[in-house]
Amino acid sequence: MLLINGMNGNVTQPVVFVPGKRYRVRVVSLLTVFWLKFRIPGHTMQIIDQDGVACNPVEVDGLDMGPGQRFSILVTAHDTVEYNYKYNVTLYADFFHPSPGIMPRYYSGLIEYQKNASLQTIPAVSDDQLSWSNTLDLQARDGMPLLPVDRQIVLTVKDYFPELDIPYYTFGDYAYNHTLVPTLFTALTMGDLAFNSSIYGLQSQAHVLHYGESIEVLIYSDNINDHSLHMHAGEYQVVEVGPYGDAAANNRTGVAFKRSGPAPMRCDEVTIRSYSYIKLRFRVNHGAIIFFHCHMIHNFKGLAVTFIAAPDLLQKHMKVPDEVIKMCKLQNIKTSGNAAGNAGFDLTGLPPPFLVNRE
Repeated sequence: MLLINGMNGNVTQPVVFVPGKRYRVRVVSLLTVFWLKFRIPGHTMQIIDQDGVACNPVEVDGLDMGPGQRFSILVTAHDTVEYNYKYNVTLYADFFHPSPGIMPRYYSGLIEYQKNASLQTIPAVSDDQLSWSNTLDLQARDGMPLLPVDRQIVLTVKDYFPELDIPYYTFGDYAYNHTLVPTLFTALTMGDLAFNSSIYGLQSQAHVLHYGESIEVLIYSDNINDHSLHMHAGEYQVVEVGPYGDAAANNRTGVAFKRSGPAPMRCDEVTIRSYSYIKLRFRVNHGAIIFFHCHMIHNFKGLAVTFIAAPDLLQKHMKVPDEVIKMCKLQNIKTSGNAAGNAGFDLTGLPPPFLVNRE
């Protein structure tokens, strides 16, 4: 079931439009598996922000949104109350087989200009004839230019299908998993060693970043699934996408090469399509433990990494509230030391990381 403003998608209350008025409509995807397409046939929409970052207005026919994405659009009401209109929502996921009534799923609601007015009939148009939202078509309203690259981090989406189990997905050879000591506490309590990624354990998939660095994250996926990638504690510029791997051999449509304009859009959620690569850039401008992960259920099966941003600034400026330390101790969660709760590089007692078997 799809909920729209807390109600079943097909019985939700009408959205009332006043003739000639311009509306800001916020569309938020709280989905964890499906993508969605949102349209108001008979109306034009302009994208004015993604994930809370303002962009120069771009006119589209509809929004194509991955799990966790948010858009604001401007929609201008018609000048007459002669007709009411429908808005349409389609839920889909390319990695599920089509099934009538189940995949894709269709929902609709009413744009009401006047109670009991006739419903305007809009001719059906195939999706490939419409213009859809694409982050690379957007330009940041503040004009922030493309960042230079001080360091590149390469991540490769991998999968592993063990017998009688849910598949694992990883950024590399090891599946992400929590450690005995939360990564934040390790960064805060290990002094200069906090800049050494090995103290965080292989399962944390840690990459240590220095203040002021401009980082490019290059992600390859020859995976049959699309993935929605979310970064906590910041935004990244979406710089480039292109083809990777053999999409045709796996019954997938290849991704065309596309690069951003001079002021790339910044966001914290973007889709990497199957058999493609994507380049993201951000600057380390504060101390943080940045969790970068798939916003789908693949997050719980290992598709995540941790960016340890400026741990020296964390140690200088951050103090964990005593209440948090107390709650951790009540749950027997260690609050200092390396990933195992030990000194130095001694990881004795830390459960071994899960190594993805690609054979």
